[in-house]
Amino acid sequence: MQDTCRRRHRVSLLIAAIAAGLLVVGLAVPTAKAATASGWTIVTGAPVNPQNSNLLLGSTCSNSWNCWSVGGSFSSLNGGGGPSALFEHWSGTSWTAGSGATIPGSSASLLWDVTCVTGSNCWAVGVDEPGNNGDPSPLAEQWNGSTWSVVPTPDVTGYLFSVTCVTSADCWAAGTTTTDDGNSDPLNGFILHWDGTSWSTTPTQPSGQTYDQFNSVTCASASDCWAVGFAGPNALSNNFLPNVMPNVAGDSSFVEHWDGSAWTITAAPSAPSPSGTYLADVTCTSSVQCWAVGATMDTNGNPSATLVDQWDGTSWSTIPSPNPSSAEILTDVTCLGPSQCWASGAQGVSSGQNQNGSPSPMIESWNGSAWSVDPSPNVVAYGYLNSVACTSGSGCFSTGFAITGSNNNNTVIEPLTEQLVLPPSATQGLWASGSDGGVFAFGSAAFYGSMGGTHLNAPIVGMASTPDGGGYWLVAADGGVFTFGDAAFYGSMGGTHLNAPIVGMASTPDGGGYWLVAADGGVFGVGDATFYGSMGGTRLNAPIVGMASTPDGGGYWLVAADGGVFGFGDASFDGSMGGVHLTKPIVGMASTPDGGGYWMVAADGGVFTFGDAGYFGSVPGQGIVDPAAITGVAATPDGGGYWLVGWDGGVYAYGDANFMGSLAGMPMAAPVTSVAAVG
Repeated sequence: MQDTCRRRHRVSLLIAAIAAGLLVVGLAVPTAKAATASGWTIVTGAPVNPQNSNLLLGSTCSNSWNCWSVGGSFSSLNGGGGPSALFEHWSGTSWTAGSGATIPGSSASLLWDVTCVTGSNCWAVGVDEPGNNGDPSPLAEQWNGSTWSVVPTPDVTGYLFSVTCVTSADCWAAGTTTTDDGNSDPLNGFILHWDGTSWSTTPTQPSGQTYDQFNSVTCASASDCWAVGFAGPNALSNNFLPNVMPNVAGDSSFVEHWDGSAWTITAAPSAPSPSGTYLADVTCTSSVQCWAVGATMDTNGNPSATLVDQWDGTSWSTIPSPNPSSAEILTDVTCLGPSQCWASGAQGVSSGQNQNGSPSPMIESWNGSAWSVDPSPNVVAYGYLNSVACTSGSGCFSTGFAITGSNNNNTVIEPLTEQLVLPPSATQGLWASGSDGGVFAFGSAAFYGSMGGTHLNAPIVGMASTPDGGGYWLVAADGGVFTFGDAAFYGSMGGTHLNAPIVGMASTPDGGGYWLVAADGGVFGVGDATFYGSMGGTRLNAPIVGMASTPDGGGYWLVAADGGVFGFGDASFDGSMGGVHLTKPIVGMASTPDGGGYWMVAADGGVFTFGDAGYFGSVPGQGIVDPAAITGVAATPDGGGYWLVGWDGGVYAYGDANFMGSLAGMPMAAPVTSVAAVG
């Protein structure tokens, strides 16, 4: 019992200090507030028990209608009991309280981070403290699309602070071991790996310091991952929650890299002496651009100024970042591309965890050349943002907590959620290709070249975009591949005997390869596109007409003209139109951004949705009779809409898909046969 009491006492120590500071600065409850110049607003969170104190520590979004925030809910902050894991879910219109798994024998549980492979495959990690004086142990919960369940982790005494996934069978979680003397003081960092079946401990390179800790882990690919934190002679001081308003003096940034076979230390920029540095989070847009954020620390071990380090493919270097007042820290960072990143945090946190103070929320953004402070609403006297998550073409959420009590007996922590809405027009673009190789660009899609006017051995039947929208591939029915912009040539089936003509293609998420699919269901992987299986040699009721890949590149779907769907790798089967009477044959498909569903389109413009794919409209639904036959479909970056394109170049936009022009009524040298969207 002594062990548990110590931990509860540690909770009350921080809250007493916070409450004392609030008596000086006054209070305001976080409420919805009009957008600032940057677009950030405070939004209403999920309904929670007003008698409890609730805080959010981690967040993620797989698409614009599927976001999760996690943290903890305290029934009492003054020694009355430990927290229980807290889940909140965003449906696209509102936040609702989620229900986590029941943990047998647990006296306390808390979640620091969450990530999603798809809308129906997410992970949340943190800590569970068993009853009967048990030591804290890593907690991992998995979402299967309907419920959260606890998944066993290795027998380690410690916390998990971060989780990331490359595929559904390749995830990493990082944290720190702790002492088992009742104080749960941090000792050394550790990393776990999920192989699709179980979590296991993975060796890391020793820091050579007395103490070290991993705060965050991320991956650019399966063989390119980063873990960051700090190492040095001093341990993190945990009077309330580890990594919340951290206090550690004289330590330095600690960085390790996974190359596909081992974790090894990579040099971080030098830390100022004797104060030191602290890295809280890391993210990557590619193998040659990663960001790590945190703070430099003062001589007392409290955050002093924001710290931003950048990886350029060769080394880490510190990049200037603004400090609008004093005692700032950046707690989390996320990017939508190489020139579009955000970091959450707080300013005025010089009190650390041991003295009075009143931090206020802060958000910074990267525009490709410099970091700047985003104007954001500040209607709380004591606020702290601990995470930020964004989706392309939609926006971002930054989550944390605010203090809204006024004395030790009535201290209340409330979730704090800020939202940034991004204008979709700046991120939407569309290409259409004719059978002669002519390419037409709409919206933000740039024209990089075409095969129009060039003799082709076979007509163009498919196209795919590079991940950054800087180029595209065209594929002909004979398997010939043509590249434009930053799309690299990795090979083709041109000149090779095929049992059936090629009918479509899909690119890998890193742009390092592509798949080609033939009408008989044969699949050909080129570059880093892995072969996961095919329908080649199998009798089909109707020919294959298209394909789509999963967002992690771990699988793909094939669709037949009768609406039959075949999934390979991690592409889940969410339903089909096989065996259902169709007015017109299916001509194409597109997958949702999180890989949790897909759309099919028929030649008459009928749209069929499966999994988490939303229905936003169709050509027959508009009352259009006998349109020019539809030849393809492409989804918007956030999955909140789609475009249909006809053979005559007519474009139909639904959901949040912007109408950016059409070729209908214009003279065409050849019919349009394929379509691809930017991003």
